[in-house]
Amino acid sequence: MRESNLILYGRREETPEAERMRAGPLRLLYESTQGWVRRVRWNGLEVLRGIYAAVRDRDWETVPGIVTETRHEMGEEAFQVEFECRHQRREIDFTWRGTVSGSEDGRLSYVFDGVARSTFLRNRIGLCVLHPVRECAGARARQIRVDGRRVEGCFPDLIEPQIIGQGTFRELRAMSHEVEPGVWATVTFEGDIFETEDQRNWTDASLKTYSTPLSLPFPVEIKAGTRIRQVVSLHLEGWEAKPARRVVEPGPRVPRVVKVEPGAGAVMRLPTVGLGAASHGVPTSEHQISRLRRLGVAHLRVDLRLSASDWVGQWERAAQEASQIGGGLELAVHLPRESCVDASGVSAILATPRTRVARVLALREGEAATSATTLDMVRRIVDGLHAPVGAGSDANFCELNRERALGRCAVDRADFVFWSINPQVHVHDDASVMENLEAQSATVRTARSFSDGKPMVVTPVTLRRRFNAVSTGVASPELPGELPPQVDPRQAGLFAAAWTLGSLVELGGAGVDAVTYFETTGWRGVMELASGSPLPNRFPSTPGAVFPLYHVFEAMSSVGGGEVLPVTCTEARTLAVLSARCHSKRILLMANLEPEMLEVEVVGFPDLDFGWMYNLDILSAARGPAAGWARAARRGEKDRIQVPSFGLVLLSNREGVVG
Repeated sequence: MRESNLILYGRREETPEAERMRAGPLRLLYESTQGWVRRVRWNGLEVLRGIYAAVRDRDWETVPGIVTETRHEMGEEAFQVEFECRHQRREIDFTWRGTVSGSEDGRLSYVFDGVARSTFLRNRIGLCVLHPVRECAGARARQIRVDGRRVEGCFPDLIEPQIIGQGTFRELRAMSHEVEPGVWATVTFEGDIFETEDQRNWTDASLKTYSTPLSLPFPVEIKAGTRIRQVVSLHLEGWEAKPARRVVEPGPRVPRVVKVEPGAGAVMRLPTVGLGAASHGVPTSEHQISRLRRLGVAHLRVDLRLSASDWVGQWERAAQEASQIGGGLELAVHLPRESCVDASGVSAILATPRTRVARVLALREGEAATSATTLDMVRRIVDGLHAPVGAGSDANFCELNRERALGRCAVDRADFVFWSINPQVHVHDDASVMENLEAQSATVRTARSFSDGKPMVVTPVTLRRRFNAVSTGVASPELPGELPPQVDPRQAGLFAAAWTLGSLVELGGAGVDAVTYFETTGWRGVMELASGSPLPNRFPSTPGAVFPLYHVFEAMSSVGGGEVLPVTCTEARTLAVLSARCHSKRILLMANLEPEMLEVEVVGFPDLDFGWMYNLDILSAARGPAAGWARAARRGEKDRIQVPSFGLVLLSNREGVVG
């Protein structure tokens, strides 16, 4: 396909390249900048998602480390890498030596040997092993406990609630899972007691085995001079008798070829999509309102904290803004932690909204998920709005999943179920954030198992978490010149646009009913303020520009209220593909989730005879969302498209054109 026949929103971005290594039959990636082992594969099947080390402070925040490599030996079937890593933040100073080695007989070892250089409080320090959910969910598994007991079972299929001390895999000396019939991957642990948690609770696409059980007290003081040494080893059993599959390993300069064509399966309704009200306090201009109307926003989320002195003003501003952009309101009512609420007084203020209320989220400050008492109180307050009232969590799926399992969340009495999503509870690098997309649909599937057919709402979806739900102390003050923890500089770039489409693919394909993304404006929104970034050195952007992710929602607006059509993609982990229609409008929207060029072969969409391209220079983005659109006809129903790192491509029929 010629470039002028499509929307191509992308360019190559500099990303540290992972090195491909071999340990006999095992293939893996090694990232020297982090000391990470990634995507350990055998015969094309992923055995482990990763092995890495983490230093977690008293609030479960990950303290990043700086890696210095000291030895690097790599052969055709074996390797050994040695390095040093130092973690420093505020009172924390911890250094460790790492040795990662692989042998010709298919064994992999990771040694962690560290010492505290200061005295500080920690929640966890040591090695973590990630098990891929696509291959492991529901797979047969075995455990060897520290007391020598052997336990047979399976990895969980649906997301296992995180209830401390009750996990399926605990007190581990070793664990194995069946990679394919007759082939088992065994991981052994030394230096501490290990246990496993289902990280899909936080939309990580893995189950994680880590050291130091959660049943032990935390945080714990580590004295200066304390040494921590751990070893994780992997070996395969039974692989020698299996025929080797031909697995093509593309070179760094040869783009992978991904094939996309119509698929078979259920047709799902597209979720209604809304945005969050901006948190920065700057009024939305008429120009910004005009841009937001182009997105066909179904609702605007506003959080009313009834303990705050200005909640009435927030309500009035949000109602007016929702009316201006043509959407309804998603009203999150946060009851005070302990004080009583004048229900009739609040009801009187809410009784005359300037726009319809699509739904109400019942919440209480300090409550992990909606209790029956909270649900009943919020229902009394909003009775005059005639809107459905839902139960769930404002934090993560983890809190909803755990509290309903313990009988402390009123999902059985609610009109709908809701939870929030962000991909960076545990890790922040590009590869992990993109990998975590596939866990979003798992939350929907698990929620469906206990929601008794009620609508499911994901609100909000953000790139960074909005608050720390597991903090054990007062939040540390922000350092001058540093970004707030809720802000990610990738929000303004192509990365966030590709990730957003991947999220829509996961949630829309799983059948969620409604979803709220990001905010309207500012560095947590879909467009920059006219005044620009408050910290341009940390969050570079163009004043007044729309961010690339704006165009994902713009493309989706042409088929709003329509259906998600089944599609087949040979590499769904590397290319997000959304095929959708609304009446006579059809679109095919694709995003490259990798830091490498992909070559996409599109086959079997003859009705998508209209292509669109967007001019991607910064000046055209600053001029507005409509600047730079061009149109041309496709050559035929089979096309090859080269999609750069985190690039976006849109095909449509004539009725589904954008701009």
